[in-house]
Amino acid sequence: MNSNIASHLEKIHESGKRDFRWENLRLLVKKYVTGHSVLDAGCGTGHMTLSLLNEGYQVTAIDCVDELTSFTHKILEQNDRTASLHTMDLMDVKSLGRDVYDTIICLDVLEHINDDQTALNNLAYTLKEEAIIIVSVPAFSFLYGIRDKEIGHYRRYNREDLVKLIESSGLTVMKMRYWNFLGFLPVIISEKVLKKQINEEFRYRNKAPFYYGFLNKWFSTVENNVSFPVGLSLIAVCKKPSYNK
Repeated sequence: MNSNIASHLEKIHESGKRDFRWENLRLLVKKYVTGHSVLDAGCGTGHMTLSLLNEGYQVTAIDCVDELTSFTHKILEQNDRTASLHTMDLMDVKSLGRDVYDTIICLDVLEHINDDQTALNNLAYTLKEEAIIIVSVPAFSFLYGIRDKEIGHYRRYNREDLVKLIESSGLTVMKMRYWNFLGFLPVIISEKVLKKQINEEFRYRNKAPFYYGFLNKWFSTVENNVSFPVGLSLIAVCKKPSYNK
């Protein structure tokens, strides 16, 4: 990894520590983790992987970008933690084996994959019977806009479409909820009325400490505990049924 890429990833990793959205999404998702072996599918710069390792889980972390898995390896070494790290995309994830994981976490990944059905099928293949997969995706297809295109989203998901995708992979939806209710109306106004992206500096503690403090408190106490009728994200907790059923 060259020094420019390493420096850029370091900045991304550090900003992730101070991003109320990711911080609270990780807290919410970890409530549903079960068992011991966990696959972090789309590990990015390693925040979730490190957090799971610190809580005693056995973690496999994958990402399709070699620089990200290399950076995650460095972060884990700095924290005296070890995970099984692989550079691979979800088209190749079956190579990890069948019936391996007690929990799979796949956050904000499927929308970046053209063939999301095959990707989810492959993840389900690696999941043990009666085990859990937690998925988050951007919600509401009508909100697809400027930012989605710029960050490589193929789509946003309507609730019924996500249910169909999950059930077509042989999984059962145990819980599905919207998340980020607070951001729903501002994004509609920005993307659909003003035709421009929202400035996301408010997400970071070092950029906008007042807004960060309020929003972090809102998400930790309200969003993570109340299921609203709309939101910018959909979070699904799914189960792989027993083969004997």
